[in-house]
Amino acid sequence: MTRRFTSLFIYLITVPGLLITGLQTASAQVETGTYWRDAVITELDVGFGDTGFHARWRYHRCLCGDVWVKVEEVEPGSVLSGELMLVGGKVLLSRAIQDHGEGIEPLIQAPTLMLQLAHVLLNRSQPKGPHVVLEKQNWDVTEKTRDLKVNTGMTTGTFTAPWTITGSGWESGPGLRRFELLFQFTVLLPGEKEVRDSMTLTGELDFRKQEFLYPESTNLEGWRIQWFSRGEAESKPAAKGLTLKELRKQTKS
Repeated sequence: MTRRFTSLFIYLITVPGLLITGLQTASAQVETGTYWRDAVITELDVGFGDTGFHARWRYHRCLCGDVWVKVEEVEPGSVLSGELMLVGGKVLLSRAIQDHGEGIEPLIQAPTLMLQLAHVLLNRSQPKGPHVVLEKQNWDVTEKTRDLKVNTGMTTGTFTAPWTITGSGWESGPGLRRFELLFQFTVLLPGEKEVRDSMTLTGELDFRKQEFLYPESTNLEGWRIQWFSRGEAESKPAAKGLTLKELRKQTKS
């Protein structure tokens, strides 16, 4: 992640938080009681106003709790792309991501942060869940007094009221839901000055049950690995012969 892009998300992390939720699955027809966060595969496209920063992520959640993310983050003059995989909630893997430095843990903050924010905004827009979204629905939510709060379990943050969500959602195929959201919120600058800011979030959620992208037999050679649960500040090449199955066993020991 480039220095400027990292700085942008450090700012954002002081506002919203991050929560990596559990995964449930649904059939081709999204069942009653399914939550927005239950999507198995999510395509998420995020634009940050007129800053020139833009990101596109593809997420695949495993029934076991692991999360794979395809990353494409763009800022004026540079592009960051590659793969990330969060295993057991304890270790992060990266592949084909250049110029990130030795520590790769910060790379997962932006995509998981924005995914959690999308879930929160969708839940506020249509609290009954994705199963009631068939024909196109138009959403318009305004909150004048209550801040929008999210929690990572490790850090918390707040979007200061007033804030608004406008957009729409619709069924784009069996088990699929598309959405387009404009999120406008208040930023408190030094001296208690309030300014309005915004971001757009668009994408598609796939609630159909399917196999995880990488089987347990996958050889992790070529990936970099960092055990943030052990306090490791730097990543290193995955050990020769290490498989995803063995790594998962290590996270449980």
